[in-house]
Amino acid sequence: MKNKAICFLSILFMATFETGFAQTLDVYVSAHPDDWQLFMNPNAYNSVKTEKTNVIFLHTTAGDAGAGTGNNSYYLAREEGSLRAIRFMQNIFYNGNGLGTDMASEKELVNGKTLQKMTYANTETYFLRLPDGNYYGNGYPVHDSTSIKKLVEGNIKSIKAIDGSASYSSLSDLKATIKELIGKASEGKTALNLHIAETDTIANPDDHSDHRFTSILMQQVAKELPVNAIYYYEEYATNKKPYNIFDTGFLVSAGTWAATGSGLGDMGHPSTWDEVHNSWIGRQYYRVEILVKDDE
Repeated sequence: MKNKAICFLSILFMATFETGFAQTLDVYVSAHPDDWQLFMNPNAYNSVKTEKTNVIFLHTTAGDAGAGTGNNSYYLAREEGSLRAIRFMQNIFYNGNGLGTDMASEKELVNGKTLQKMTYANTETYFLRLPDGNYYGNGYPVHDSTSIKKLVEGNIKSIKAIDGSASYSSLSDLKATIKELIGKASEGKTALNLHIAETDTIANPDDHSDHRFTSILMQQVAKELPVNAIYYYEEYATNKKPYNIFDTGFLVSAGTWAATGSGLGDMGHPSTWDEVHNSWIGRQYYRVEILVKDDE
């Protein structure tokens, strides 16, 4: 049997990257329900509006900040913010496609786990609702101090969703679930692109532990999938960098973030439309690693 050689080419981009494939699956993976809007946009918008492209938004943690399912369901408010952002991007491009707020909600069985799935036009959104690991990955008492960081590093053996919807007996169990989810969605596609946080600490310093270890987890999963390109996004540190998104891209990014904040506000929580969070609008820094697979 012939071996496959994998060539890696890393290219730094600060705007949209077009794959040129006719049938594409773009997967945006964020640790919290409000990460991709600030750090991976307007790329996310460009994926949504690209013809013959399907888009998955996968959120690994609940982003509950140690509240669990309490605090007036803070985690659900953050999820609502993400869903509003997705609807906003769809509807500004399609100029009112008639879907309104009607997102198809279902429980999808993946690797024996029940996952929350929301479908809207060419997008699918998943919430794994794993415990928020806190900034340094030490976790919160309400979740027995569990975190993705501890699972990836082998300091805990298992982890479960904060709402009890799914339990993962091991890191391998979690990876198998994500692999099955993405693998099924990528069937019949000619290109699979993965969008995750940058794990180079020089390029992306002082990032949240959930961001970093979600990315490490996804890089491990990517080795078992036919991934064509991995986009690595710089995150927290970008608010100190020059603006590099302008005109329509800037308006889309600002509007998407405003839609996110409205979800929190309408559900009784402080909006994230504030000076701190808004400082990331208009900045999108990332590099692309192209994985070219050829038979020798």
